Amino acid sequence: MDILAASAIVLTLITCTALSLIAYVRKILDRDGCVLAFIMGLVIGLCGSVVWLVILLIFLFSSFAATRYRYELKKKRKVAESKGGKRGFENVLANGYVPMIIALLSYDFPAPIPHIEKVVATVMFITAIASAASDTLASEIGVFARRTYMITNFRRVKRGINGGVSGLGTGAAVFAAFYSTIIGWLLIGLWSSTLPANPWYILIPFLLGFLGCNIDSYLGVIENHSKFLTGSRVNLLSIFASSFLAYIFMYLLPYLGISWY
Repeated sequence: MDILAASAIVLTLITCTALSLIAYVRKILDRDGCVLAFIMGLVIGLCGSVVWLVILLIFLFSSFAATRYRYELKKKRKVAESKGGKRGFENVLANGYVPMIIALLSYDFPAPIPHIEKVVATVMFITAIASAASDTLASEIGVFARRTYMITNFRRVKRGINGGVSGLGTGAAVFAAFYSTIIGWLLIGLWSSTLPANPWYILIPFLLGFLGCNIDSYLGVIENHSKFLTGSRVNLLSIFASSFLAYIFMYLLPYLGISWY
């Protein structure tokens, strides 16, 4: 093992430990959520990249900030997250499972374990984070909209209902998808060689991240009448859908004459 690899392992361990402790002390995650976040962070940092882990941390803390924004008013209107916005095992799994699997598949394990090219996996990872951030901000900010409409028929509904959309929430979703993509692209571009400077690597995560938020809304409509779907399962499915579309688009680019590098 060379010095760089050893340093990456030590840095990942320190970062994951610090993340778990801070998240628990600041009541961002409960105990089970912290344990799962620690495990997921290790996998993402070691199999993906330490920079990927930093991007995940930014998402975690920005999402908590959005959840806590005007929390008492949300609570009064009965649209606030329970437990003061503290997230648990199920929520951490829903938002972190797909990024973790992408990190695993990006690592060059021996056959027959499947492998995804690092540059493709990087775009998929940013897309997954953009989708999760877009949905979170749309939900947490959209509840302050004056008018909310059902995404399937645009009939006016009460705020906070599954499948409800608004102008304010949509704007927040676009902003979250954009800033997540830009932050991911800049950080990985600056400190990693896995994402060359190609504008498609901004456009794909941005558009698909926002699309993932809308997929979440459509699935939310089904959730209203389903015994199988829950909020966390809807989140997981929408993040998976947007990431898988990113995978397809990345492998279509060479056929359109657009090189990955």
